[in-house]
Amino acid sequence: MKRVVFYVLFAAVLLAGLEIVGRSDWLADFSLKKNTADDSTLRVGYFPNITHAQALIAQQMAFEGKPWFEPRLPAGTKLAWQPYNAGPAAMEGLTIGSIDLSYVGPSPAINAYIRREGAVRIVCGSAEGGAALVVRADFTGTEARDFVGRKIATPQLGNTQDVACRAWLVKNKIAVPAAGGGDVQIAPTKNPDQLALFRAGTLEAAWTVEPWVSRLELDAGGKIFLEDFESVTTVLASSTETLAHRRKLLNAFAVAHGELTAWINAHPEEAKTLLQRALTRETHAEFPRRIVNNAFPRIRFVSEVNRRSLAEYINDGYATGMIPEKVEVEKLVQTTEISAKMRAGIFPLPSEIACFLWRGVCDGSILSALFVTMRRLLLGYAIGFAIALPLGLLLSQSKLVRDTLGVLALGFQGLPSVCWVPISLVIFGQDEWAILTVVVMGSVWSLMLATESGIRSVPPLYVRAARTMGSKNLHLWTRVMFPAALPLIFSGMKQGWAFAWRSLMSAEIYVYIFSGVGLGWMLNAGREEMNVEKVYGVMLVIILVGLVMDRLCFAPVENWLRERWGLDK
Repeated sequence: MKRVVFYVLFAAVLLAGLEIVGRSDWLADFSLKKNTADDSTLRVGYFPNITHAQALIAQQMAFEGKPWFEPRLPAGTKLAWQPYNAGPAAMEGLTIGSIDLSYVGPSPAINAYIRREGAVRIVCGSAEGGAALVVRADFTGTEARDFVGRKIATPQLGNTQDVACRAWLVKNKIAVPAAGGGDVQIAPTKNPDQLALFRAGTLEAAWTVEPWVSRLELDAGGKIFLEDFESVTTVLASSTETLAHRRKLLNAFAVAHGELTAWINAHPEEAKTLLQRALTRETHAEFPRRIVNNAFPRIRFVSEVNRRSLAEYINDGYATGMIPEKVEVEKLVQTTEISAKMRAGIFPLPSEIACFLWRGVCDGSILSALFVTMRRLLLGYAIGFAIALPLGLLLSQSKLVRDTLGVLALGFQGLPSVCWVPISLVIFGQDEWAILTVVVMGSVWSLMLATESGIRSVPPLYVRAARTMGSKNLHLWTRVMFPAALPLIFSGMKQGWAFAWRSLMSAEIYVYIFSGVGLGWMLNAGREEMNVEKVYGVMLVIILVGLVMDRLCFAPVENWLRERWGLDK
């Protein structure tokens, strides 16, 4: 009873302390001071993507000794380019002060504006168009209704193309709930995985952006079903800290950005060459010129923000549930002086986490995700154990098997389980077996080696004594060998469970599976939505599941085994 009271008091003091720290400005101020660059450096984020051509071409010009931005900025200014592979990551960089500007899609910028209380603003346009719905060559549909019952991949949950795809379906009276399901299944799938799945024939359609539209078209035999020439694809976003305190430098960069955009439009062939060289340098592999040539005409490079198109996009995102609230474009697009207080958003208030968990329990989203995750975990672990037990017994009895399969098991045990995700995704597609394979491969090796170690650790005296008393064959194994090895085997089962749990989380975070959304994907969705209370809330659920499994399932059996076999001191 005293221990329970102690834990309750400890948790109450900890939560109260976190609430006080979270409500103060200390965390945000510390983060900004820690990450603030000197006045002579301007840090700019970008993606190595054709739709971020201004950033790539400018870097290539500087690499070839003909810098574009530096001569047009105040004397002594240095540019530091920071690559990102996802919009939410770039927006986090802006809000915590690790970068000052970033080329990014409108959706992450809008979500950052909402979630971070106006800490991010759009200052310039960059690119429009370049997105398309690509289908397999054998697709015979001609209208939106022909996708009912089918699956469409988008690059990321809630990103610019994901919102555009959902809005197009909704406008055609096709249900696509944000939580999943509906008449058409939307599958957030990374662009490289889209290409692999297209080639493997397990993906029917993808709504994506250049250069992946051209890759699907030219390298995977896809065909364009619908092109989007007018939507805002890329913008230049700034933190309010930069807007408030480095306005002169920001204005100079915006002017140079506009001049570079005009040069790209006036010199398309030179721009293509520089862009191809830049992508080759970024990817460390020769980027095909034919992809650049095919993609370039689909994109319109601009320096002004298309406010009408942006307003339509915000309305579409709100209607589909991907943007949590409507935003006034005039406030989002900031071209005047501003003073703002940034909140870093590194750690949400405990009360906000509690509210998220309460809503998730009430609406069933957390319980549903927990059920899906536990179903996958139990099934994958059971399959792994069923494979590992006989193989472990075989390892313990044969030196040849130990020298062959045993060595492989040791090697695979050290392989991070997330490495199996791309392979299983290509083989099974976005199917339940892709997840189960990762869980099995993450747990089977430790279970196998633990079984082998447990059997081999049985004292030979036990075996000789049992044989002297007439025990042999199955009786010897079931009444002597296996019971004696059980404590070590059970320790291996506990370790295998931990490996299976981590493998499942890695797999669910990495890939969307049509059969259901688990805790891992909910965690990833929170990151993509820049919803930190969701991220920490799901992490808390994952921790609690691990503790419950250990304390209620494994600990009692382990204690019984130690007592039964006289292992307690």
